[in-house]
Amino acid sequence: MKHVTFHLPSFLRRVRIHGGEFDSSARAMNRVKQARLLQADLRIVRGSTIERKQMSTTIKRIALVAVAALGLGVLSVVPSNAANQGDTLVLSATTATQETTDTATAGSATATLSFLASAAGDSMSVTASLISFPAGNTKLPRFALSETTTGTIAAATAGGTQQAKGELASGALTQFVSATAAGTTSAKYVVYMDGPTVAGTYVVKLTPAVVAGGGSLNATAQTLTITVTTKASISTVAASATSILNAGETSSATADVAVTADRTASLTTAAATIKVGLKNAAGSAVTAESFTATISGPGILGSGEDTATTITGPSATARVLQVKNGDVVQVFPDGTSGVATITIASMLGVTLATETLTFFGAPATIVTTVKKPVLGGTTAVAGVLDIVVKDSAGVSVSNLTSVNLVSSDATKIAGAYTAVTPVYSTTTQSYLVPVTPVAAGSANITVTTKASATATTGVDAAAVSVRVGSATPASVTVSLDKASYAPGEAITATITLLDATGLAVADGVYNNIFATGGISANYSIATWSDTTTVTTVAGVGTRTGYLPSTEGDVTFKWTTGTNLATANQGVAGTPIVVSVSSPAAAAATDAANEARDAADAATDAALQAAEAADAATVAAQEASDAVAALSESVTALVAGLQAQIKSLAAVLARIAKKVKA
Repeated sequence: MKHVTFHLPSFLRRVRIHGGEFDSSARAMNRVKQARLLQADLRIVRGSTIERKQMSTTIKRIALVAVAALGLGVLSVVPSNAANQGDTLVLSATTATQETTDTATAGSATATLSFLASAAGDSMSVTASLISFPAGNTKLPRFALSETTTGTIAAATAGGTQQAKGELASGALTQFVSATAAGTTSAKYVVYMDGPTVAGTYVVKLTPAVVAGGGSLNATAQTLTITVTTKASISTVAASATSILNAGETSSATADVAVTADRTASLTTAAATIKVGLKNAAGSAVTAESFTATISGPGILGSGEDTATTITGPSATARVLQVKNGDVVQVFPDGTSGVATITIASMLGVTLATETLTFFGAPATIVTTVKKPVLGGTTAVAGVLDIVVKDSAGVSVSNLTSVNLVSSDATKIAGAYTAVTPVYSTTTQSYLVPVTPVAAGSANITVTTKASATATTGVDAAAVSVRVGSATPASVTVSLDKASYAPGEAITATITLLDATGLAVADGVYNNIFATGGISANYSIATWSDTTTVTTVAGVGTRTGYLPSTEGDVTFKWTTGTNLATANQGVAGTPIVVSVSSPAAAAATDAANEARDAADAATDAALQAAEAADAATVAAQEASDAVAALSESVTALVAGLQAQIKSLAAVLARIAKKVKA
């Protein structure tokens, strides 16, 4: 007879240590064992009892540890006194800038005092003190509230009057920050010197302290270096200057004038006067500083007081002067020709302005240019000649009050060492000279500074030809400056008036040269004048205008008027035709045509390519069909071959079976 052995499962260790709540389940499980055996087993009962005792002991130990831990926790949570925590003092920068007389500026640094308050009323402070400063300073550092968080800011004492944002805390070197409730409290202050009057470097120490609420100070003191510069608007240092050059001994000019002066030495009569106004870096007038004046080149300097009516006291003194602010500088000739340069500088040596003038000697050369070669009438004509007069050093002579004219034919043009008054231009540094016509004809004119033909001093210019023309026009011709133009281009017509001898008429205004309508065109010509009047210089007048913007031919026509010789009146001029076209537009048209041809060719090529693609598609389809047919044939052949092989295999199997039997 076989014996069946039952192996009862034992408790897992983790079940046995769980505690008293598992006793009943353990006993129940033990009963299952007892029911199975139908009788008590002392060994089993004794084991389960010991197990329950062990579990009970473990639970007691765990409970004891828990109670001890709770007790320690209760002991650790003991009330403490309120105290400020996490306090810091931070500077936005360790350096700052400021100008004299200013307070808080954009260059100021910001100090932030922050702490964690445990209750309302906790407070801290920050105190500013000077560590170093420039000599002569009497000003102290100050605060201006920039920003605050949940705090009351007071300038005098903790809990004092609330300080407003941006308020300058004048007179208070200590700032207090009081919490209005528990939590983070902070304040930002702009730190500055309170209107310093002395430029230099100021070192400010910012020291934090706990005022109320207790706790240890964690924040550390900070050092700020403030560099103070002199305010530009009140600076007494000259940085620039206004300088105005006057001719002679006046100071009334409002802008520089070109000055040329006789080089003849003089210690009392100035050739020029310079008025100087000093300014600081901000452009404000500087009155306390003097300046220096230095001359290079010819000349000598003097200075004197400038009053409302006269300049008093100047005389030639030196080539380098120290000049009192408000006085003028005068320049005197020293007998030398050339360009004098006067430099105005500050007492620190900074160049503020420069002026130039020219000293000249006696005329050494005269160069004549004819400005009006054809004269009319019998009265003096201004500006006929232009003369440039220079001394032996090549310096322009500007002080001539008269020159003499000598005519080769006084019956045509007046002049026998005849004095005329030239007009000097500082722009061209030349003189315009008048000439008096007498009768039609030509003469050679000589400009001279000599008093007579036998004079041994003075200088002659080369003779130039001037003609006295007729004031009666006999004929007119018209020409254009070009034969072809771009659309909208300017066009100029030249109108030439000739007298009966075929020479250009005298300069003047001539009426009725054309019939009504003047010179007309078959297109509108912008700014074109249709007047019949012609104003000539050397017998030539002009018309100007702008051609139309469209392309094509433009035709100009005219008919002569009644102020010509009888035979030449009412005569239609030969029309002038000009072409208006744009090479760029023509090139663009050609390019467009070529592009269109290229596009057509590309289209044809694309069509041919499409046809070839269609043909290739058909061929591909045919090839595909052939491949499919071939595939079917191969498949059939393979199937037949497989059937034959199968049949052959069956035959071989039967043969093998027979052989085996």
